Amino acid sequence: MQVNKAGKARLAKGLAYQLICGASLFALAAGLIVTGVPATAKAQQDNTSVSSATPMEFSIPSQDLNQALLTFADQANLQLFYDLDRVDGLQSSELEGSYTPSDALKVLLLGSGMTYRFTGESTVSLSKMETSDVDASTVVDPVYVEANAQSSSELAHGYVATTSSSGTKTSTPLIETAKSISVVTEQEIEDRAVASIEDAVAYTAGVATNNYGYDPRFDQVYVRGYPVHIYGDYRDGLRQMTGVYATFRTEPYSLEQLEIVKGPTAALYGQTTPGGLLNSVTKRPHKDAKNNVYGRFTDTESYEGGFDYNLDISENGEWASRFVGMARYGETSNDIQDDRQMFAPTIRWQPNENTDLTVYTLLQHDETDASATLLNLNGEVLDYRTSDADYDYQKQDQFQVGYELTHHLNSVPVTLAQNTRFGYFDLTARYLTGGVAGAGWNPSDANEYRRVAQAVQETLWSAQVDNQAITSFETGEVSHELLTGLDLMYSKSDYRFGSSAVLSDYSFYLDDPNRSISGSTPAYTTLDDVTYNQTGVYVQDQLEYGNWHFNGGVRFDYAERKRISRLTNTGSTDYNTATTFNASALYAFDNGVSPYVSWGTSFLPSTSQDINGKMLTPTEGEQYEVGVKYEPIGFDSLVTVSAYRLTEDNVARYAGYSATIGSYYEPIGKLESRGLEIEGKANVTESLSLVANFAYNNAKIVKGSYRGNTPLVTPEKTASTWVDYTFQSGPLSGFGLGVGVRYIDSSYANYTNTSKNKSYTLLDAAIRYDFGAVSDKLEGLTLAINGTNLADNKADICNNGYCYQNEGQTIAATLKYDW
Repeated sequence: MQVNKAGKARLAKGLAYQLICGASLFALAAGLIVTGVPATAKAQQDNTSVSSATPMEFSIPSQDLNQALLTFADQANLQLFYDLDRVDGLQSSELEGSYTPSDALKVLLLGSGMTYRFTGESTVSLSKMETSDVDASTVVDPVYVEANAQSSSELAHGYVATTSSSGTKTSTPLIETAKSISVVTEQEIEDRAVASIEDAVAYTAGVATNNYGYDPRFDQVYVRGYPVHIYGDYRDGLRQMTGVYATFRTEPYSLEQLEIVKGPTAALYGQTTPGGLLNSVTKRPHKDAKNNVYGRFTDTESYEGGFDYNLDISENGEWASRFVGMARYGETSNDIQDDRQMFAPTIRWQPNENTDLTVYTLLQHDETDASATLLNLNGEVLDYRTSDADYDYQKQDQFQVGYELTHHLNSVPVTLAQNTRFGYFDLTARYLTGGVAGAGWNPSDANEYRRVAQAVQETLWSAQVDNQAITSFETGEVSHELLTGLDLMYSKSDYRFGSSAVLSDYSFYLDDPNRSISGSTPAYTTLDDVTYNQTGVYVQDQLEYGNWHFNGGVRFDYAERKRISRLTNTGSTDYNTATTFNASALYAFDNGVSPYVSWGTSFLPSTSQDINGKMLTPTEGEQYEVGVKYEPIGFDSLVTVSAYRLTEDNVARYAGYSATIGSYYEPIGKLESRGLEIEGKANVTESLSLVANFAYNNAKIVKGSYRGNTPLVTPEKTASTWVDYTFQSGPLSGFGLGVGVRYIDSSYANYTNTSKNKSYTLLDAAIRYDFGAVSDKLEGLTLAINGTNLADNKADICNNGYCYQNEGQTIAATLKYDW
């Protein structure tokens, strides 16, 4: 990696110029790729890949369904995944003639009560249809989801996902991807009544959410000890940019699934943390997708409702749309306000089988308390906030609009894709704090905690475009999927900050803890413009040779960071170039076992300043990982075991606040983490699903002033399990139960490792009832009651002098109707 600060950047300052250059270079790269593909590549590709839209000849007599499926899989060159018990005793229909694989399966399964969905270009998942009161002799046509009905294609079934686009930017089966990737499915989000991104990933190996306790201002997610919510927060493959203070927030109800990629991803995505990234997959129009409406009430006096509606605009499926919205008002755990209103309309156009365009929009308003920090009196955490709920607030409006376009060329095996998004948010906040010089506990009056008022206002504009060309070809017995890309990213933040003096009107008194505080908002004394520019060119080749799967990638980035004060017209600008790499190898045994090894690097420029106002040096990361994945044939599950060594150099930490430059940071050296993760998800039967994981992370500061110490709030061991069971018959038919346990080990509360946060265990549970078990007229109506932290275990979490509590007990009742 090379860092260059000597010359002035020649990168275009205008976003329009960036986009024009990007489109031109992308067209040039695509043209070179297309003209360079051998004439035989298309025929080779046609012989080695399967499309649900390509007719094939089949000859399968009516017979035992299991045997018929095995024959079909062989003739169609597909992998089928299903529970043997579900097809036991069933008979197939006769299949004779020319059909697409999708239509052939429809004929083969006719009358069996089984349905299917393509989970990849060559993988299919079979399951039993959800029917009620159907006579065994009745012929039922199942509902199908075609392989080309959704560009994210390959969504999960139940709790188990088989593919993810986040790890390779292509739709690659997880069992063939040499990375540790966790997927939180839509079914999990629904079963656990997830209300935040933190709740959604709470049962994921190697992921932590409580580094700053329960604080709904931000979607705080840490992967392998690193904060991905700041520099690794992605939505539909594009990064959600952050400002100096504010970040985009994501509503789980708007998502189809969450994908967590662990380890460096810079060779594909550019500047990210070495811990990995979190990619949220937004709901898109689906063929024959269900609709729903719901209402929710919690014991914390929070009211919520939402809708998810799919609309086929044209009968032939050329135009489709989806509208998702929700609203929430009231308080959440620990008496913290968390209001939200969200609306996300999407429209999709498929004029033919080669072209797919999806245009999406998101509008969202959030309003929360501006500080969840608790008072700390001589090491004792008090159940009082540092700020005052009657004074503080944080309001954020955010808007996103973008499109995803893919086009398959007919003349050559090349797919062109472009992913573009514009984002905007505006945040206003104010709060009280004692964390500045002259404030805090009064040394002459132990009853008084002195405070100042602080205010933040930030507006951010961002724009991104990721251009891709995917080419498939063969060299001898080796097949290639070559991905080339050019992406550009730009953001501009208008950041304002102000602070009052220490005023007695803002003091907290122990003998009068419920005294309400009112006052004016401080004037802004810091007015900064902060801009990012990044241009990245990347190449990735995925190779297959028999059962071997190799992946190699390289990326070159140019990044510009600038922070200028509008008051003094002074500041600093940094220009950086970086080359990052990844390489991996995996062997997929026929029995579903896939051992792998991988290596990757990362870099991350920072807008953080030192005490002199100078930008800090970019961090550099590197990871070695070995692991094994297991996807049993005929059993709907996936287990991943991974071991890693992860390092990051030039790490910085928050060091204090200065009236002239605001918050400043100081370098602490180099971190090293050695870890082991075990994660498994399974749809054991039609009734039983489960998630279980364990993570061990031995993290140390190996260079710098705190050498030998453990980083802040990095527990060595975490474990969790969630089990969900639905009664299909008998007197309890219609009832469903879920129970989960989460364990978080102790962690250090300061860099000197002289103070510790205690370990704690949380218990979650759910019970639901499907009224369709009573009457067909009530089919689709369900009532669920979910409990989070049922034992109300209020664990204190302190981080470098600031203390919080974890999420307290919450009981939520949800009434939902699907149709």
